[in-house]
Amino acid sequence: MSKNSSESSAYAALGASSAKGGVLAAVGETGPARYFASPVDDPAGDPNYAFFLHADGAGTKSIVAYLLYKETGDPKWFRSLATDSLVMNLDDIACSGGISSLILSNTIGRNRSLIPDQAIAEIIGGYRDCVGMLESEGISIRMSGGETADVGDLVRTLIVDSTLSARVPRDHLVDTTHVTAGDLIVGFSSTGTARFEREPNSSVGSNGLTLARNVLLSRKLASAYPEVCDPSLSHEIAYRGPFSVTDYHESLGMTVGEALLSPTRTYAPLIKQLLGELKKHIHALIHCTGGGQVKIKRFGRNVRYRKENLFPVPPLFSLIQKHGEVPWNEMYSVFNMGHRLEACIPAGAANEAISCAKQFGIAAQVIGQVTSGDGENEVSISTPHGVFTY
Repeated sequence: MSKNSSESSAYAALGASSAKGGVLAAVGETGPARYFASPVDDPAGDPNYAFFLHADGAGTKSIVAYLLYKETGDPKWFRSLATDSLVMNLDDIACSGGISSLILSNTIGRNRSLIPDQAIAEIIGGYRDCVGMLESEGISIRMSGGETADVGDLVRTLIVDSTLSARVPRDHLVDTTHVTAGDLIVGFSSTGTARFEREPNSSVGSNGLTLARNVLLSRKLASAYPEVCDPSLSHEIAYRGPFSVTDYHESLGMTVGEALLSPTRTYAPLIKQLLGELKKHIHALIHCTGGGQVKIKRFGRNVRYRKENLFPVPPLFSLIQKHGEVPWNEMYSVFNMGHRLEACIPAGAANEAISCAKQFGIAAQVIGQVTSGDGENEVSISTPHGVFTY
């Protein structure tokens, strides 16, 4: 069993990074992290509180919305990008214990000659929709406005970002240094239809879209809309797939474009209930975003994560692997591969966590365990395609 790099070679060839080692080194985050998101001291000066100011966005998923808009003429496809942008912030903070005193600001950068005002209206409406849904699930977020900039000299199509802040009692924080040998790892599915979702989720989230787009979507799209492709990329690696965004695929139960644009599932309502009922047992909550199933390696101290009972690979990821000929070890280090939330908890609390998830229509199961390490953290993933160690 060889040790695999957590950096993706196919992803890197397209100008992106799953492990983001260079970025982490640049900001001085080279060792294990204590919290999933990074808290700072309370601006109000209360030593009993911590403060989060977190920024993220929909990434290149906005290109899928743009292609669907161009192919159908309907700006509705831009609406769910707001959910992607918000959830990528919210679930990171929630994994650290921050699910109260939330304030949202959004930033949209567009090429105005290509992105109409109706698209901006859809995105803003999408933020309102998502905030309203979360309110009904007990997660209150105040919208504080934002900025829409016409920056065609900088942006080829559209960037949808947001910033979320939270003020959190320090005793509510989830400290991953509590992860210990003997903990079980519970995974929470990223597929199916959660009780707060309107339609089945393809599992895609908002990570790895650069790789997914370029191995599934065809050169015809890049030729018709050259603004969706980095001109420095060769035709051998960019938009080399067989599909248009409007092609229906039976295994997906939807079009390829709809699967790629499937809104990022939020686990925040579930996390709120888990923290309310099991806080003393939760040693870590991991949002499997950049880095996929290897993300957990950055958390805890001197531990080995053994994943031996993963969910079946969702059809979208199987298509990406097949048409991109992406090595399986790379797939697991880029995509969530079936679950995008993990909890490290003592064995006695696992069944309660699984039962809690079922209340939200989210499948959950024990997917692995934690053992003692010997220096650097390690992740081992047993799959039908081999055992991969990172």
